[in-house]
Amino acid sequence: MDVSHSLHETIQRRIGVPAMTATATAPTVDSVKVRIPKNAWKVAVLAGMASYLDAGVLVTNGGALVLYKGLGVTNQHISQLSAILTFLFAFGALFGGRLGDRFGRRKVFTATMIGLAAGIAIMAFAPSIAFLYVGIPILGFSIGADLPVSMSMIAEEAPEGAKGKLVAFSHVLWMVAIGTVSLVQVFAGGLGVLGGRIMWIHLLIVAVVVLVLRSTMPESSEWQRAHDRAVRSATSAQGGEIKAVTLKQLFSKPFIFPLVGLALFYGIVNLSANTGGQFATLLYTEFAGMSVSQAGLVGVVGLAVGVGMSLVFMRVIDTKYRYAAFAIGAVIYTFSQALPLIFGVHAWTLIGWQLLGGVGGLVAGEPMWKIWSQELFPTLLRSSGQGFTTFFTRILAALMALITASLMATGPATLFIILTVAVAFTSVLGWFWLRRMPKGEDVEAALEAGATPEQAFQLK
Repeated sequence: MDVSHSLHETIQRRIGVPAMTATATAPTVDSVKVRIPKNAWKVAVLAGMASYLDAGVLVTNGGALVLYKGLGVTNQHISQLSAILTFLFAFGALFGGRLGDRFGRRKVFTATMIGLAAGIAIMAFAPSIAFLYVGIPILGFSIGADLPVSMSMIAEEAPEGAKGKLVAFSHVLWMVAIGTVSLVQVFAGGLGVLGGRIMWIHLLIVAVVVLVLRSTMPESSEWQRAHDRAVRSATSAQGGEIKAVTLKQLFSKPFIFPLVGLALFYGIVNLSANTGGQFATLLYTEFAGMSVSQAGLVGVVGLAVGVGMSLVFMRVIDTKYRYAAFAIGAVIYTFSQALPLIFGVHAWTLIGWQLLGGVGGLVAGEPMWKIWSQELFPTLLRSSGQGFTTFFTRILAALMALITASLMATGPATLFIILTVAVAFTSVLGWFWLRRMPKGEDVEAALEAGATPEQAFQLK
């Protein structure tokens, strides 16, 4: 069998291109102006609100639990509840991603949004500490399960040439959430327990509105087509027995390669972002002589820079300049981590670490993982793959957080050596391996055409 010829015909059948156009040169993203339909923007906003709620829950939890000390919450409770949130988020992503591939995007993100609203409501109106230990697990599992399914939904409903832009838009919503919650905290911070409730009520209102609006969204058309095709194929092969796409395929050649690559990339590059989010204020106050307010001001500036860079990222991600931007971002990101090592830990080197890290990380960090996660897995393994890599990343971040304070106690140099090596490693991994991987849909089509895993998965 001529595998390349069969592959070409298979791809044509799947996307509906007539045979006579097989040798025609497809227009590049840069040669046409992609029009994004209103429905694609609607999906990007409503599904992307998973990122808003993700960031909102994490930031609100940190602030509201401090205000809940009037309920008897101690630092030990805060530590325990934060750990539970992180671990349940990880397991939620693992299970939610798989369920999204098995039963559809819409069913899962509707159920998770109901769970999220319920968890937030418990946190907002908890009369005692015991209720917090009920709300946090529901909250963590629900938002974790929602994210991989929602990201898949955005990519699948976006038009060709704009998928990256609309997936990247979710990161804008993520940062908007941080700014909004911080603003709510400014006004509610002096109100004690009531202030904590107000912070959670803000998210409850958002979750309920998103739930209502998501109910108007149909199932992902790409998932439905892939599911129907799998059902027809399985029915024909098994004499009426329908056999679902299994996890074994995700952990076998050829899809094990993007799974491992993306898990390593996201898990390790996220160590820098997670350290900045959780420990930047401590670094500023302990090693740079800055006040909490001054550290907060740097955070606000960093947030503004991040939003601006996200908008720039959205403009280039679907163009031929994607990997030029990635290379520049990787250099900036690596240099930002090394700044305190090269010039010592001072106020200006920490500010440079945070601001330059925000610039580089938005091109060579988590947003790029989101894009690759949509491209390197086929439809019926897409949210499962994202769920697994998110699970790995959150667990690794939690373990790193456990030792970060100890690393800083012996001096921050060791911490910044780890972060510099981590970002340098993921930059090399992304440039020499991940960017060269074939798209998941093309690999799947090659396998259907009779190619072996080795033939189907060829680095570019």
